[in-house]
Amino acid sequence: MTGDLARLRSMLDTPATERLVARMRSRLERTGVLSGSIVVSNASSEERTAAARLLGRPVRAGSTATVSLDDLDSLLQRTGIWPEGLADAVEVITGEVILPERRDAEREGWQRANALLRQRIGNERLAVWVDSVTRSGALRRAGGDQDGALRLASLLAEIADALPSTGESLGAFAARIIGDAHALDRGTALGPLATVLAGTLGEVESPANGRSARWRRDAWQSVGVIVDELSSMALALGLPGGPDSPTARVLAEYAAVGQPVLLTLRQLSADTIGAVPPHVYVCENPAVVAAAADRWGADCAPLVCVNGQPGGAVMLLLHALIEGGARLRYHGDFDSGGLAIARTLARSVPWDPWRFDRASYVSVASSKYPPIRGMIGDSPWDPELAASMTELGWKVEEEQVLDDLIADLAPRRHAGV
Repeated sequence: MTGDLARLRSMLDTPATERLVARMRSRLERTGVLSGSIVVSNASSEERTAAARLLGRPVRAGSTATVSLDDLDSLLQRTGIWPEGLADAVEVITGEVILPERRDAEREGWQRANALLRQRIGNERLAVWVDSVTRSGALRRAGGDQDGALRLASLLAEIADALPSTGESLGAFAARIIGDAHALDRGTALGPLATVLAGTLGEVESPANGRSARWRRDAWQSVGVIVDELSSMALALGLPGGPDSPTARVLAEYAAVGQPVLLTLRQLSADTIGAVPPHVYVCENPAVVAAAADRWGADCAPLVCVNGQPGGAVMLLLHALIEGGARLRYHGDFDSGGLAIARTLARSVPWDPWRFDRASYVSVASSKYPPIRGMIGDSPWDPELAASMTELGWKVEEEQVLDDLIADLAPRRHAGV
């Protein structure tokens, strides 16, 4: 700045010139230039006097204050009060003005970022998330500017392409995909957006009272990424284990006495699980495991519980069973959440329905049960199941068909599954 700032402020930065300068700024933002005249209607006597004195002219009668912008610009430059001219003076007094050309360039930049995200993420399940991120301005706010938004959009697309994972830690996943182990931490620009992406892909509903640390952990675990390797656990009963490793020996000991066992992700990552049975049942709720242990004890068919949305430990255990040659049979709750969990599981591991098809649902659905809440979605393993659940609309939880499930786990009965 080479002008006389104090004098400039005495001319333009006063209560009597506030509306005039606001009109100047508005025109500059709209057109990019200051020319012609500015007129303030219903002007007070102070405003009319201030407008006239800017150019040393007499105060006119009436109710308007008028200033020639071209004459004022010339005056500021000619006298040296502000050699950079009127447009620059308005910015000095009111703050940076985003000119139309820059706004257009920025708008094009945001549109490129949004388009990139839409083009790169073709997953139908993420369509709603993409709309939310782009329309709400979350991508723009996180990116800071259009270049930052483009970078984030590209990284989010890479994350979407890499999910689901198979039980790696969040830091390891971030390092592998982005090259920075801390890129998905809670306090980063990318972390919150990626967490919601993971939760959407894993169909983990966002709580109405705010996203907690528990929700963040569940969101990542639903797509096989572990935030905490000790809190992620798998519940199992009747897996034979063996002498191969400490974890395999634990499985063998618990199977011998018919007790359920909880295995952490840390254990499953470090150790083998020993012998793998040819058939393994998989349920949604721990109540099934407890009832099976009570009824059949050490003779129970091998059983694993996902306990809601399957976390990293569950996925790691199921992958180990499949790699060992086991065939999985899955049952869950007949409700919107139960189908969401089944879809999440089906995206990562193959399984056959265990009393989890249309015929099984129709045989037990009844008005004595509560209605299904939320969107049911589809059931790719049996499309008619979702259609029947939509038509009948009754929620049937595993506890309500427990006798049938426990009967299927009877000793020797499962040998020929």
